[in-house]
Amino acid sequence: MHNDDLQQSLEHEAQRIEERIPMGKQKDYTGIAARLCELKEEHGLSQGQIARALGVNTSVISQFLRNKYEHDNRELVNKIVNYINSMARKERQKQHRPKSVETSVAIAIKTLIANTEAYSEEEGRIGLIIGDAGHGKSHCLRAYAQANKNTIYVELDDAMTIRDVFKAIAGAIGLEEYGTQGSITQRIIDNLRNRQTIIMLDECSGLGVKQLNRLRQIIVVKSRRPLILAGNKDLLCTVMRKSENRGCESLDQFTSRLMAVVNLDEIATGTDTDRKLYTTEDIRKLYEYGGVRLDNGAVKALRKICLTRRTGRLRTCSLIITALHASQKISKARQITVKDIIDMIVKLDLPVRVHIPLNTDRAFEDEKGESLTAVG
Repeated sequence: MHNDDLQQSLEHEAQRIEERIPMGKQKDYTGIAARLCELKEEHGLSQGQIARALGVNTSVISQFLRNKYEHDNRELVNKIVNYINSMARKERQKQHRPKSVETSVAIAIKTLIANTEAYSEEEGRIGLIIGDAGHGKSHCLRAYAQANKNTIYVELDDAMTIRDVFKAIAGAIGLEEYGTQGSITQRIIDNLRNRQTIIMLDECSGLGVKQLNRLRQIIVVKSRRPLILAGNKDLLCTVMRKSENRGCESLDQFTSRLMAVVNLDEIATGTDTDRKLYTTEDIRKLYEYGGVRLDNGAVKALRKICLTRRTGRLRTCSLIITALHASQKISKARQITVKDIIDMIVKLDLPVRVHIPLNTDRAFEDEKGESLTAVG
């Protein structure tokens, strides 16, 4: 496959238009209103959700759908048409993505959660999931929570105070979020004390020692519930600080309740053959679909991306494969080669190039140093 073929595929996909903005008076927009109504029904959207997506009031969408909007329609119709086209592009991309599969990462995370819950008796236990971006931690946690309804999943951010964290937990449980931090945490304790519930907090890298200690007190000790925390190496560094350091005394209490740590970064780059991530089977499960297969070189190239830090790992691989599936050349060949992968990385100018330089045919090599561009 040549770069020109890839570029034409990308440009064709970007230029596809499902709906065009009609010229003329308001009566010409009835077709757009009908298409928006269809989209609303197809995706189970409310008028409020559409209005928020477009940045307008719900009443505006209501009036437009009933052909009652009496103001200048051009700007509104432009927004709606672009919204329809964007949704259509996303729908097409979904068709190029595989269904959720259970990989070695998912199995490692599920095992940690199950063991942490099993050993939570008189008090809860704590499990840590550590890994940089792209391992699929969040996807696995959300999938677990979706499949196990006794699980509370909350995604944090670095701007949250500890009160914000407990408000988010209360909201996820279905409790009122108003009041002081003490009243919020008491509602959480009262609700969780006799429930078989797992609390999972994602994006925890910004939590400090005092915040971790407060979570230990409320969730693990007083509520007696297992607590799963996921984040990058910064979270692990915080947990493993020396308790002799000023302000870190409570870490002894935290680590004494630590059930296990799954460090995806270490497993991915380690030599323990019993704990391998991103196996050949994983790669084929994830990226062979729609009748398109990977040759041996492509599998090894994708594995190297997944096993190399700061490449975006699974996220980058998924982007590459999804983009390749949009190509007519790939659709006809029914196979993806390492050359196709390199060409797409170059065409999209992905940051993976910084960590796996592509200025040589030996960019992706197997364990024996054999160039993968010649494989398959």
